[in-house]
Amino acid sequence: MPNWGRLVSSEFGTAAWNRRDADEISQTIPHHLVLLSFKPFSNRESRLGGTRVRSASAASGACEIVPAGADYWSRWHEPKEVSAFALSQDWLDRVAQSDLDLPAATVNADALPIVDRRVALIGGMLRDELRSGTHAMMAGLELDSLLNLLGIHLIKHYGIARPQKDLGGLSDRQLRQVRDYMVAHLAESVKLEALAAVVALSASQLMRSFRRRTGTSPHQYLMRLRLDQARALIVGGVLPLADIALACGFSSQSHLTAIMRREDGLTPGALRA
Repeated sequence: MPNWGRLVSSEFGTAAWNRRDADEISQTIPHHLVLLSFKPFSNRESRLGGTRVRSASAASGACEIVPAGADYWSRWHEPKEVSAFALSQDWLDRVAQSDLDLPAATVNADALPIVDRRVALIGGMLRDELRSGTHAMMAGLELDSLLNLLGIHLIKHYGIARPQKDLGGLSDRQLRQVRDYMVAHLAESVKLEALAAVVALSASQLMRSFRRRTGTSPHQYLMRLRLDQARALIVGGVLPLADIALACGFSSQSHLTAIMRREDGLTPGALRA
């Protein structure tokens, strides 16, 4: 992903948020590429493979999906702001085979702008994280979760074959095992693959089973555990707030403050007072 602005990477793929002036790109895309535009555009030109040059316009919130291996060219005539995702073909094939009972992952898309509410939601979450200035902390469970959600969505809604498997939620024992692992690694960067290995599932299987059982994602669940621990240390101890933030897995005191203000409506200092 050359010249794509702020980047975060995982073994599943890469995500980026950027603003660019009028320009053009020409490259062979080795991964499945998903672009979400936050600004409207007019007469954007593109060519996929050996097809003719096409021109399209769209309102803000439109996305473009470029299948892996495609020769892609595009030219735009006004400044743009996009969230971009590049998903590994090898990883998506493994997801299709192990989780959905498909021989491989296929993405049947033509790179023309479309409206997809799930892509818009995931792209908006990425932008919120990357433009906050704390994006270095995202190369973990949250990024893995977003890429998994997007990968499964591509297979289900843009694939040729329809998935067969439909997993239930985690058992009591599996949920306890995952929670215990989170608590034991509260101050560390927790990876989705590591959580999945605890209960012998793939990352995408864990994502779906965990949400069915708890109603939330592993990342959100972990964040709540971290906040619970931080609250207990703030109220019941004398450790400096900066030390409490690091001990509970936050990147800094300001990171803890931002999350606590968003979730609880108050700051660590106010809670201690």
